[in-house]
Amino acid sequence: MTLRLFFILLFVSGCAGTSSELSSPAQGLSERSAERRALFSAWNEGAVEFELASSGLLEDEELARLWAEDLVLVMVASYRSVGVTAPGQLNGNFERAQRALLELAELAVEPLVTMVLIGNEIAARLALDTLVEGRERSAAPVLAGAMSGAAPSARARAASGLGALAFSAEREGEVLGALEQVLFNDPVWVCRAQAARSLQARADRAGAILRVRSALSRGLGDVDEGVQDACCLGLQGLGDQAATPALINHLERLVRTGGGLNRLRAAQAALKSLTRTEQDLSPRQWRARWAELRDSRQG
Repeated sequence: MTLRLFFILLFVSGCAGTSSELSSPAQGLSERSAERRALFSAWNEGAVEFELASSGLLEDEELARLWAEDLVLVMVASYRSVGVTAPGQLNGNFERAQRALLELAELAVEPLVTMVLIGNEIAARLALDTLVEGRERSAAPVLAGAMSGAAPSARARAASGLGALAFSAEREGEVLGALEQVLFNDPVWVCRAQAARSLQARADRAGAILRVRSALSRGLGDVDEGVQDACCLGLQGLGDQAATPALINHLERLVRTGGGLNRLRAAQAALKSLTRTEQDLSPRQWRARWAELRDSRQG
């Protein structure tokens, strides 16, 4: 862990500042500390002062990224101190910091992703919400690439959040690949279930219906019922009729092993939705129904 990441953890866990007088997050750091403190002081003083102090900030990528880290800390600390300002009141430091992070766009992605993965529940949720609102296309690939070594709760949070982050045409394969790795290999069932949901959420935008159908169909054989259910619902949500055989096999396993009424209903609902059939059928009847549909399409 780098000094900067360690300091993020230390600051977020111990910050007790007020919304109007937060100490500079850069205090005590040697890496361009003076410039960061100057930016923070100007930001605290107001918009005019900060505009003067930050001229040319975006041309200095290193300083802009460091400043983004400071803004993440301010946003979290402000929220923990006083929360969100009430409607009709002037924006506090939380709103100001979040807005500034959104303006930094891609430069804010890395520190926000770091907070998603190592922050506590509140800090992580604030960071993830900011990434979603910002709709920066690099956010999903960066989060997908960083989540593998995180704690189980952070992996589950990341896998879930990836379903809501903006689509990246150039790097979507990285995102889908990371979610597939979680679905097939993560030892924690919640992480696998969240990955299934996010795969389905991204499939259409990614033009990856066939790929996701294959992954979710494989996930129906997971050892955990919660993951199976997530994959079943995901296949229904895809709306791809070609998932019917995998769902019939899933229903047949449930019937054979006594899968429970709710799980049987979920499998029946998915099959009825995909095939536009009104009534529940036995696995044998579903196979006959699927043969009819396949023949009608080929004819």
